[in-house]
Amino acid sequence: MTLILQTNDQQLKDIESFAMGITRKAGAILLEHFQKPLDIQYKSKDGTNPVTDADKHSESFLKEAILKAYPDHAILAEEGSQVEAKQSDYVWVIDPLDGTVNFLNGLPIFAVSVGVLYRGRPAVGCIFLPSATSAQGCVYHARTGGGAFRDEEPISVVTSSSPEKGRITVFPRAFAQHFRMKKGYKGKVGELRSPGSVAYEVAMTASGVVQYAVYSSPWVWDVSGGIVLVREAGGVVRFRSGRDGRGWRPFEGFVDGEGRPLGLSELKKWRTSWFFGGEGMAEFVTSHMSPRTRVELAASRWMRRMFS
Repeated sequence: MTLILQTNDQQLKDIESFAMGITRKAGAILLEHFQKPLDIQYKSKDGTNPVTDADKHSESFLKEAILKAYPDHAILAEEGSQVEAKQSDYVWVIDPLDGTVNFLNGLPIFAVSVGVLYRGRPAVGCIFLPSATSAQGCVYHARTGGGAFRDEEPISVVTSSSPEKGRITVFPRAFAQHFRMKKGYKGKVGELRSPGSVAYEVAMTASGVVQYAVYSSPWVWDVSGGIVLVREAGGVVRFRSGRDGRGWRPFEGFVDGEGRPLGLSELKKWRTSWFFGGEGMAEFVTSHMSPRTRVELAASRWMRRMFS
């Protein structure tokens, strides 16, 4: 489903073009640091959630570039940059390096993700990925109503109505801990992979490399750049809001019950389960899984504590 945004298409086209440029430059910053000594800090006391000087340099560049070109727009970034703009309809949601663990270990599966929300609804998305065919990497990009592309090449999602054996599926372990597969789905999930970068995986889904992707609770900066990509590539995005029985629903935007856009403080906390892929695939997959009960979840947490 393509949402019609009440904004000028030329304005969105200009924003997309600008976002492509800065995403590519941020990717170049990461490539300059890749497989070189890094200054590593950890956001968690247990030595997880690393952040490197590459993350910080990429984020600083993106923030400064956006503020110079669009000084009245708001910004929300993973590593802490936050710029309020109460009078603006636009929010830039950026992840300067998605897949930090891969990056610092020398695995070339990482991304720069730049998503632009208009009144809470994703309107532009750009994702930089390293590439085996180009030393400069590539940028996956889309705007609402403008199609989806890898650089200048159109891309599209897998159109199969159910998972195919031998085709890649992104299905993280945490997702299986929260959902139960129904009869008819077990053994038909596809070739499971969890590369370690949500933005990377969603770009691969938009381009048909991954047949579909599901997530339990990524952060808003992990997915904002990829939502428009998947939609404009002919796919759908669904989410599940809690355990209220409403099931999987088409994602319309980061808005409240009255349709008003969420503020930055609310966006920072916004987490849910997601599906990205083709429409037929969405119908099959989401109808063949159900959330685990609270008792099952508690037992799962206990088991993880006991054996971790």
